[in-house]
Amino acid sequence: MRLRLLLALAFAPSCIDFVLDADLDGPQVVASDLPGPRAVEVPVAGPWRLEFSEPLDPRRLRVALLAWDTVGACALTPECDEGSCERGRCQIDPVADADLRALERGDPLERAIPLALTLEDLPDRPGTRLHVTPERPLEAHARHSLLVFARDRRGAPLVDDDGEAAVWRRDLVTAGPASSGPAPRLVSPPPGADLVPTDLARVDTAFPRPVVAAPGDTLQLRAADHHRDLLDPVPCPGWVPGLCLSWRTSAPLLPGVVYELGGGSLRDRAGRRVVAPREFAAFRSGPGPDLRPPDLAGLSFAQVGRCLHARLHAHEPLRLRLTAGPGARELVAPPGPVDLALRLDAPAGARVTATLQAWDLAGRAAERSSEHVLGGSFDRGAPPLALAEVLANPRGREPAQEFVELADLRAAGDPLLVSGLRLVDGPAGALDLAGGDLLPPFTSAPGQRHVVVPAAYDPAQGDDPGPPPGASLLRVDASLAAGGLKNSPGEALILVFESGPKGPVVLDSYGGWHDPGDLPGRSLARDPGGCDTPAAWAPHPSGRANPGTGP
Repeated sequence: MRLRLLLALAFAPSCIDFVLDADLDGPQVVASDLPGPRAVEVPVAGPWRLEFSEPLDPRRLRVALLAWDTVGACALTPECDEGSCERGRCQIDPVADADLRALERGDPLERAIPLALTLEDLPDRPGTRLHVTPERPLEAHARHSLLVFARDRRGAPLVDDDGEAAVWRRDLVTAGPASSGPAPRLVSPPPGADLVPTDLARVDTAFPRPVVAAPGDTLQLRAADHHRDLLDPVPCPGWVPGLCLSWRTSAPLLPGVVYELGGGSLRDRAGRRVVAPREFAAFRSGPGPDLRPPDLAGLSFAQVGRCLHARLHAHEPLRLRLTAGPGARELVAPPGPVDLALRLDAPAGARVTATLQAWDLAGRAAERSSEHVLGGSFDRGAPPLALAEVLANPRGREPAQEFVELADLRAAGDPLLVSGLRLVDGPAGALDLAGGDLLPPFTSAPGQRHVVVPAAYDPAQGDDPGPPPGASLLRVDASLAAGGLKNSPGEALILVFESGPKGPVVLDSYGGWHDPGDLPGRSLARDPGGCDTPAAWAPHPSGRANPGTGP
């Protein structure tokens, strides 16, 4: 209600009219980015805009954002015994009447999500615009409730459409995790790193989607009471373009401070700016600069199959580069065991100089070189085949449905008759090259895949995906290798060529890096043109096995 009180008071010898204009109407929300009462596919990091009909008192503005609790699943049916179904999850309303009264009193809500609030006057009429931004991106595909209570500068409370004092509420369901823009992820220093030197030279960040680095782009490295800018981004070596950037720090870090990534001016290919990560991932600076170069005292080189490996125990995070001839491989490694390998294309007996370069977080470098004579695994007469996929724990019968997939590494050429290959398994470091299964002779074309299976393997069994029609199946005896593949870590596998000029040689290997017991029905796969390192093998990206066709 707007009351205009006109008081006319007569005074002698003249008459003066006074007009008292008392505004008793409370402010209203007249526009927002959240059409009510429930908005869907809302970007996870905001910001969200609200406009009010009158100027607000910023000291009496109260805003709270509450996440709905998940109490069950509704992926197979939209019905929930309790709450509502939101993207496959049953969620219940977290807002109680006591929360609304607490907000009106100005009391903080215990479960409220931290927010950043910005107020500004409307440029074309009386009123206030409010920008609401979560300090971290919200959980994706989840329901939340935004609550707002305010008073104008004369003390009148926020009112609803009926003119009654009320807390303004909107429910929102968030979109996907990158809906506001890509969030950076720490690569180097790795999350959780401690005693990072204050003279940190570079910070490497990965992104879930490709970003486009432009001159002058920055990213924030945030601490509790200050930040450092990350400048001059360049692509990380060895990454898909746009998925990792390496940054120069704008100034030395302060000692003993926890730093995490924030947002920045960088944009993805859709034009969206990067946002702060949802999960807290940080590192802590040490007491001062690092004046010592990396320690390579424990470095050793080894030939495994057609690859040359550099192995060491890193005492600090390192950026490593291994070169041999025209080839090179790079890796950013946390402290601990490191295995960096490079596949070589050279004949047996060739002399190759391998060089490992290492840089620590402060940018200081160390280098070691060693000459090697390539062994019989590099014999040009050996079949050009490598391990590509291993299924040790099928959903179907064991060991009948286990398989090992081989790949022909050639890009062109004539079909080749292959014989003299043997598949051997056992504990890593204690393998008998004469054990396991001798594979039957077969013909291989460039790029072809071959699936080694037990005699009883049934491609149409149904519990596991079968190979495509016409796939090359190499059947051995009742089980693969020595009684079947084990469902435990440490079970290594090697591909042996027993017809080399100087006896059997290892062509390729899998070092038993994963526990098949944790992967029922899911194979382990890698690029067959790579080397056998822990980082090379990973659970199949399809979430199952894929015999005969590759990832």
